[in-house]
Amino acid sequence: MTGSSAMLMFAALLDRSVAGIGELTADGRYFDRQAVARIADVWDNNTFPLFETVLSRPGWLRERRARAALVWMADLGLSRRAWMIEQAAIAGHRLEPLLPALVDRVVHYRDYRRQVWPGVVPLTTTAVASVTTDYDLSRAEVRTVRVERAGQALSGYVALVAPRRYAASDDHGDAVVQLFLDDVWAVRFDSDDRAGATVAADPDVVEVRVGAQGHLRAASATVGFDDPSWHLSHAGRAADADTPDRSAGRRAPRQIKRSPLRGAALDAAMVLHQAMLEIRSVRYSHVVGRVPLREMCDALAGAGTRVLTATSQPRAARDQAFQRLAEEWLTRSPSLADRIADRSPADHWAQAVVPTGSRQPTVVDQPAQAQLTLAAYTAAHTQFGAVRDATAVVNLAVPDGDDRWGLRAVKFPRPARLSLRTAALTAPHTLSYTAGISLSLGNGAFTVTRPSPTPTAADRV
Repeated sequence: MTGSSAMLMFAALLDRSVAGIGELTADGRYFDRQAVARIADVWDNNTFPLFETVLSRPGWLRERRARAALVWMADLGLSRRAWMIEQAAIAGHRLEPLLPALVDRVVHYRDYRRQVWPGVVPLTTTAVASVTTDYDLSRAEVRTVRVERAGQALSGYVALVAPRRYAASDDHGDAVVQLFLDDVWAVRFDSDDRAGATVAADPDVVEVRVGAQGHLRAASATVGFDDPSWHLSHAGRAADADTPDRSAGRRAPRQIKRSPLRGAALDAAMVLHQAMLEIRSVRYSHVVGRVPLREMCDALAGAGTRVLTATSQPRAARDQAFQRLAEEWLTRSPSLADRIADRSPADHWAQAVVPTGSRQPTVVDQPAQAQLTLAAYTAAHTQFGAVRDATAVVNLAVPDGDDRWGLRAVKFPRPARLSLRTAALTAPHTLSYTAGISLSLGNGAFTVTRPSPTPTAADRV
C-alpha cells in the first residue's frame, strides 16, 4: 500500500472520525450533538466494508475495492463528500482525484408512483415568498422548537403546523413547515406563546417570529416540508414540471461484493460497529449523557491504523492480532464491553472482558452550575392517528471534575411550560432542579416546569 493508496485513505477516515468525535465532545459546553451523530453514522454502513476490503488479496484487488468503497461512501450527498475530502486532507491525503466528478443534483425527487416530494432548500427571500403563498403562517402554530450548541455556534429547528392555502383533501393530515437555522445568535421562546408566525430572510439574517414576542435570529437557514399533499401546492406543481423521473436520474454507485468476514476479524468489526452505533445514539437528545463518548473515543483512538497493522501480520498471526485488538477496545471501554456482552452468547470470549460489579452509573451530586446545551419542546399533537403528549428535553453541560465539563439529559413528559433565552446557551448559570417537577438556569434564562409530582429514573440530572 503506497502513501497515496485508497486503502490508506479509507483507514485514515476512520482515524479522523474517532479523533473528530473526541474533539467535539472534549468540552461539554461546546458539544456538537448533530455532528457527532453524522460522523458515527458514516460507519454504520462502512465498518464491515472497511474490514472486508483491507483483508482482500492481492494488493491490486484491495486497492480497487477500497476506491469503490470510497466512491460509494461519498455518494450519500455533497456534505458527506465535502467532509471526506476535508478529513482526508487533514490526514495528509488527496481524496478528490479518486472520486467521480460532481454532477448537478435535483433538489426534489419522485417516489415509485412518480409523485414529486420536496427537498430541503436555502431559505431566501424568494423561498419565503413561496412558503407564504402555499401556507398561512399567520395562523400557524409551533409544533417543535429546538435550539442547541453546535460547537462554538448555535443551531436551531422550528416546525410550524400551518393551514394550506392550496386545495387539498382533508385526509392528508397536517402540513408542517420545517425551518433549519444555522449560526443562531438570538433566541426568545415561551411555550405559552406559540400561535402565529412570520418568517423573513435577507443575505445577512433570517428571522423567525412566533407568537407575540418569540423569535429566533440566525445567519442562514434552510426550509423543508412534511406535507403529504405538497405535490398539489404551487411550489410542488412547479417542481413537478422539472423534476426527472427516478429512472432518468444518474446511476448511483453500487457496493461491490466482497468475501464475508470470519473469525476474529469479524469480532473486531462487530465491536467497532457497535461502538459507532452507541455513539450515533446521541442523535436522540434524551440519550445524551448516557453514552460515555470520551471513554469510547479513547478506546478507539487510531482504530483505522490499527486495523491496517493487524492485517499486515502473517496469515498465521492475523487472527490473533484481530483478537487482541477487539479485546483491547473492550477492556478500555467497559460500557462498550457491557453492550457487546449483552449481544453475545454466554460462552463468547467477550464475556471474559466484561468488568465485574454493577453496571449502574454512579449517582453524582446535583451540580451547583450548569450550561444549557440543548432545549427542545414539542407540543401535544396527533400523528398517524395517535395522540402524542407534549415533551421537553434538556441537555446540560455540568462540571465533572478535573476542570472538565460532561453532559447530562433530562426529559420532561407533558411539561406545563418551557421558556428559553439565548443566555442559557452561552454561559454557565446557577442550576435549580426538582426531579420530575422543574429545572431552571440563572435569572429567567431557562425554565421548564411540569405539574406531575412523580419523578422517574429518567428524570435524574
